[in-house]
Amino acid sequence: MMNNDVITLQNIAQVLETTPNASQRTLAEQVGMSVGLMNAVLKRFVERGWIMLSNVNKRKLSYALTAAGATELAERGRAFARRTFQIAHDYNKAVRDLVESAKTQGKSKIVLLGESYITFLLEYACTSAGIALEKREAAAQSITGENALFIAGELSGKDDTDALCNLGAINLLDAVQRRM
Repeated sequence: MMNNDVITLQNIAQVLETTPNASQRTLAEQVGMSVGLMNAVLKRFVERGWIMLSNVNKRKLSYALTAAGATELAERGRAFARRTFQIAHDYNKAVRDLVESAKTQGKSKIVLLGESYITFLLEYACTSAGIALEKREAAAQSITGENALFIAGELSGKDDTDALCNLGAINLLDAVQRRM
């Protein structure tokens, strides 16, 4: 089964959820394809058992997601969750390794310069390792004279990140990617 088919099925299901009696034309417009292509897709999905069609009257058909279609979408959701959980686990391990390495090198704290989507992972890793985490603005500043690992958050602009790295900070994305 092609992933694009499941994405199209998800899009059709979303349209049918808000517009249960949507016509092929409405489905095509909402999903972003031609009416002819939507016709072919719907026929293929009916053959797979993902979509059911019924006659409303002589000129109008009604489409509905079947149990098999809902199961296919649910499995896609579970597979996505599994991949996401694995990635979260990998990032958590990489951040913990980074913090443990800093502690082993005798650093007294981690200083996050700027913002990061994974601040919570840094907080957890620092708490687990018994090392302080300090958060500061991303603006280029002196980062010498402190026994700390300075990390430029990935949400800082490229210019800020480059400037901080030139002063001795490490790029969070690069540091985590190297450990994965």
